[in-house]
Amino acid sequence: MDRSAISAQIQKILNSQSFSGKSQLQKLLEILFARIDSQSTLKPDRVIKELWPEEVVTKRSADVATEMNRLRKALESYYTAEGKTDPVVIVLPNRSAPGPDGTKEKRWITAEARSLIEASPPPHFRPLRRGKAPRIAAAIALVGVVAYFAFWLLAGYGRPNSGRLEAAALVVMDEQGKELWRKSFPDGFWSDYYEQGLPTRIWFGDLEGKGHTDVLFLYHPAANPSSHSTALICYSDRGKEKWRWMAGRSLPDLHGTPAIFTTVGLGVLKANHGERARIVVSNRHWLYYFDQIAIVDPTGKTISEYWHSGNLNHLVLADLRRDGQEQIIATGISNGYRQATLIVLDPDRVLGASTEAARPEVQIHGMGPAEERLRLLFPRSDLNKALSTYNEAEEPVVEHGRIRLSVRECQQLPSCKIVYEFDTNFHLVGVLAYDHFRSAHKEFYLRSKSDHPFSTEEEAEFQKVRCLVGCQSDFAVNDIH
Repeated sequence: MDRSAISAQIQKILNSQSFSGKSQLQKLLEILFARIDSQSTLKPDRVIKELWPEEVVTKRSADVATEMNRLRKALESYYTAEGKTDPVVIVLPNRSAPGPDGTKEKRWITAEARSLIEASPPPHFRPLRRGKAPRIAAAIALVGVVAYFAFWLLAGYGRPNSGRLEAAALVVMDEQGKELWRKSFPDGFWSDYYEQGLPTRIWFGDLEGKGHTDVLFLYHPAANPSSHSTALICYSDRGKEKWRWMAGRSLPDLHGTPAIFTTVGLGVLKANHGERARIVVSNRHWLYYFDQIAIVDPTGKTISEYWHSGNLNHLVLADLRRDGQEQIIATGISNGYRQATLIVLDPDRVLGASTEAARPEVQIHGMGPAEERLRLLFPRSDLNKALSTYNEAEEPVVEHGRIRLSVRECQQLPSCKIVYEFDTNFHLVGVLAYDHFRSAHKEFYLRSKSDHPFSTEEEAEFQKVRCLVGCQSDFAVNDIH
């Protein structure tokens, strides 16, 4: 099968709602696709090194098998819902089961064309009267034509499905990887903004519920990037620009500093029956601590906004209560407390500004009080206090009834982290200090000639996740035994 068609299908899966928030499974799928042409030489230890670079010593082949099984089930779920009409089916063969010839399957991943099954004619029919036959035949032919085009529309042919940046142009393709249209940007693309790949900066879906695929694209120019805010551009399925929305806005607290904001998070809330889709964006000021979470309607109008004193660099939408209503989860830094933070917002109550009682000098004024559903602060290690101004919460992963996120304690070492796990009521059920954190802690205090081993008492302090809003006590309920 043509590799571009497989690539387009992989990108569609990665961008789907089914895989939203499943960063570990997304990463595994990308690893497997990258080696689809050389998978006979792919070994579990290589997958471990790429999937868990900070946990290579502790992971085994059994862990890879577990993740493969999770990915297999996630793909099955995807193809029974969003991808039920996709022309390309991604399959993970069971490598432990013998094949027809008695040998075990060696391939990790395959791509197959979906077969088209012709419906058999009905077994019984009633003879037609001569006068009505031509009219009925014409009606049947018309129905056939409509059904034919409906099939191709439902199958996604000709619909925007993936994109790529090519020189100074955005190129949008269909499911087969065929170019549909392109848009030129004379000011180019800021490479730092797109370093994690285009999928985090583009979205495909039906915003207005009219059966057309819209394209949302976050554009940040390369020419003087710190002098431009990110633009959220909405294109029709045929490439016509429908509207353009600019991140952030001027605030009195900026005291004349230009209102330049960079969009760091993009999501679209699932629209339930009778509702309109809503776009969620998180935008941080290019220089200071101001962060805006805005709700935008399908026509590019701002519905509401929440302001936070501290950059919220990660944004995830998840149905935490399993009631069909997604919540907004944002993580990053609280400048008011100089700590890593996690915020949960109800999409219908995105308003006001975070209350900064600890440091009134960073309070954002003129917004009224916010109504966060939850606001957590994560404790700082003594190593972090010695090396940095704050720790930082990274992107949360929501799956299997758990919320898992890492908090970076050393800005210089990407794997110097503490991992927290909560249930969907945000009861703390697990805390783990990475080996890289323990090693960095030991090395730092050896260099400073201070006898300060990482103690069990210090590790227990990580369980004290402070709750500013949404809890019945000052700390998140701890279910660790």
